[in-house]
Amino acid sequence: MGKIRDIVHALFNPRMVPAFVISLDALGTIYKFREPISKQYIRVAQECGVRGSLDPAELDKAFRSSFKHYNAEYPNYGKGQLEGPEEWWTKVVNQAFGDLVGQDKIPGELGTKLYHHFSSGAAYKLYPDVQPFLQSIRALKNRYEQPGGPLVLTGVVTNSDPRVRLVLQDLGLQIGPSEPVRFDVRSMHARASARSDPMQAMVFEGFYNPRNDFDFLWTSYESGHEKPDARIWRSAKHSMLPMMPIARADVLYIASTEPSQRSTVEAMRQNLDLTLDFRKLMWIHIGDDFSKDYVGAKEAELNALLLKRDEVSTLLHKDHAVDDDAETVTSLGEATMVLNMMAQEHFREVRS
Repeated sequence: MGKIRDIVHALFNPRMVPAFVISLDALGTIYKFREPISKQYIRVAQECGVRGSLDPAELDKAFRSSFKHYNAEYPNYGKGQLEGPEEWWTKVVNQAFGDLVGQDKIPGELGTKLYHHFSSGAAYKLYPDVQPFLQSIRALKNRYEQPGGPLVLTGVVTNSDPRVRLVLQDLGLQIGPSEPVRFDVRSMHARASARSDPMQAMVFEGFYNPRNDFDFLWTSYESGHEKPDARIWRSAKHSMLPMMPIARADVLYIASTEPSQRSTVEAMRQNLDLTLDFRKLMWIHIGDDFSKDYVGAKEAELNALLLKRDEVSTLLHKDHAVDDDAETVTSLGEATMVLNMMAQEHFREVRS
């Protein structure tokens, strides 16, 4: 009974862990189109049987018009109004192509084919500065590796449908959860009995892994709110982030403890004894859209960096206006230097 009381006490009297959270936008920040979107649309359409010459500039114009129309009629990819994102994108595709070739000439499978094409790395590629950025952030995380904190977390917060996870994974990145991490007693007991498998010690309920490039992924579709609405960041903060220290401590504890040393119940007590201290949390968001990423994050009381790469972006849903007072970086490499200084200063302050 004493151990059970310890668990209950830990649950309701957790140790507060300070944290430094880094989130990035996805398209336009982490990855970009492998080739112009109109060119990819035309190639897939021809594979589906669309005949005749299609002008990329005209298709691009038609696609922009269709995207704008359906984004106004069914915001956030049709969340709560349509059956799913695929139906929303099919409407966009059919109207765009219909304006050029006529609705009766559109193959029935075109929407689905394009939806799946843009669900993979075949349509996108990472920016060259992404992998060096992730390596630098991994080194920053390793400096603060104790379960009791402080803690460095990384995530993706993006206006997108759930396919962004498939894209990121297909591009070789490891991604954490898109929903709150579950604390399953039976699963934990099973892991404690199977520690001979080293990989078993590395995963928390199929979600958390210290090898993750991003610890969490939060999309507008899953959140129900689009940037710049402050609720997309608040929902991530209050529904998912509090469990991250528990998940991290569980991984480190089980990976380093012999089965004979402590019981599963003691491990539960150790892990439930941790939660994020929101009073000592600093969150910085990085993205390439001024209004959605920079202004949105600032209005949600986050720190923010506006990413302004040298190359010209043609993404139709992006706001490329810039305020002279905005804190900008020209690459993720430049952002890394800023983040390292901010993290060190933040943790010095919370310790003092």
